[in-house]
Amino acid sequence: MIYIFGNGIAGLSAAVSLTKSGYKVTVITKKITGGSTYIAKGGIAAAVGSDDSPEIHAKDTLRVGDGLSDEKAVNYVTSEAPKAVKTLEEWGFEFATDLRLEGGHSRRRVLHKTDETGRDIYDFLMKKAKELNIPVVEDELLAIKTENNEVKGFITRNRGEVEADKIVLATGGYAYLWKYTSNQSTNTGDGIAIAFRSGALVADMEFVQFHPTVTNLDGETFLLTETLRGEGAILLNDKGERFAFKYHEKGELAPRDVLSRAIYTEYLKGRKVFMDLTKIEDFENKFPVLTAYLKRHGKDKSFKIPVFPGAHFVDGGIRVNLRGESNIKGLYAIGEVSDTGLHGANRLASNSLAEGLVYGVNLSLYIDKWEGLYVDDGEIENVKLHAGNNLSLDEIREINWENVGIVRNAEKLNKAISIYSSIDMLSANEKSNSALVSYLTALAAYKRTESRGNHYREDYPYKDDKWKKRIYFQISK
Repeated sequence: MIYIFGNGIAGLSAAVSLTKSGYKVTVITKKITGGSTYIAKGGIAAAVGSDDSPEIHAKDTLRVGDGLSDEKAVNYVTSEAPKAVKTLEEWGFEFATDLRLEGGHSRRRVLHKTDETGRDIYDFLMKKAKELNIPVVEDELLAIKTENNEVKGFITRNRGEVEADKIVLATGGYAYLWKYTSNQSTNTGDGIAIAFRSGALVADMEFVQFHPTVTNLDGETFLLTETLRGEGAILLNDKGERFAFKYHEKGELAPRDVLSRAIYTEYLKGRKVFMDLTKIEDFENKFPVLTAYLKRHGKDKSFKIPVFPGAHFVDGGIRVNLRGESNIKGLYAIGEVSDTGLHGANRLASNSLAEGLVYGVNLSLYIDKWEGLYVDDGEIENVKLHAGNNLSLDEIREINWENVGIVRNAEKLNKAISIYSSIDMLSANEKSNSALVSYLTALAAYKRTESRGNHYREDYPYKDDKWKKRIYFQISK
């Protein structure tokens, strides 16, 4: 039996692929409708257009990754993405006929269904899992059992101890751990924390992507997909200025890290920022989910929507190779919980669903051919964890927003490190998991004394070639 934890695009596509290849699979998830796939807006980036190629897609990915992407991972995902999309279509999923453009892309290559493609794929894969009699059950992973650096089993809240030699973590990221976020409350880094405690290597924890355009109307948070700007939406401040071109030559289609800092800077100047949708043609048909959101709040296309940047995606996580294999035999990580090296210092829009689908669909090719992770692109630092008091989730989110946010410096990062150093990071619960991944994020951000991609240090506002390497952490036994 292969146990998969998480039911987003990575976990479910892996479950379907493995089952179709003759393996027995059980999917265990913290919450059936949790995670990011369920609410993902944009789509899947894949070079399927007549004017596109995997090589062009790779070039865009490397450029946005800002010198830290793993070129092998980039070439693998960009070349495999069209094949994975074809597999999904062969299973019965139907994309819309048009391709959309998002920030950082040089071609229209984002496949979508509506303006909530993640939810459409999630619904399809859940239905497919049911057709294949794949159990998908709610339970909470507490620990992974290892011996001599091999998986021996796991512990969940409802099942207790279970023997297993193959575990696939597809538990997602931890971007909910910031006060302002696009994520669901389930995204608290549990898989990363639990794997780290079991001895797994983590890397690139400092690279947290803030999505530039999140909104909240009457208490309902909503992510304004990047494709809106690809279809003609513009950003204005409260002086009516289209300010984005002051920060980047591509304006509203600049990479997310640049645009997030631009909007954040406008707010620091005392300005408010809005999205103007009026230049989008055929808006209601192209964006039915956003249209419905606006109608729920008595608004329409003419309404200038207030926007702010929010924590959206984490580029780092459990370091794995091209097969999804970690440094612990039998432990795989796919999707946002992993660090494949694809995203480097900054993720290219819609590469997340592509990555999850590629690693999920292809897992069946490697599941019985273990090679293991080899690390040669950074130094590994041992980290000792301590017991202590607890912080509430709201307290952690406030600390991270104030000290490990869009703009960082040594003083703020030191403050966060000091707080988390006295907090319980050893217990098997959500608060401890949240504190642990927050601590590793702050520690990595403090150590990287440069600005690169999502990671911006106002005390080191430049790139330094000596940092073209990863920061790895492993638990000190």
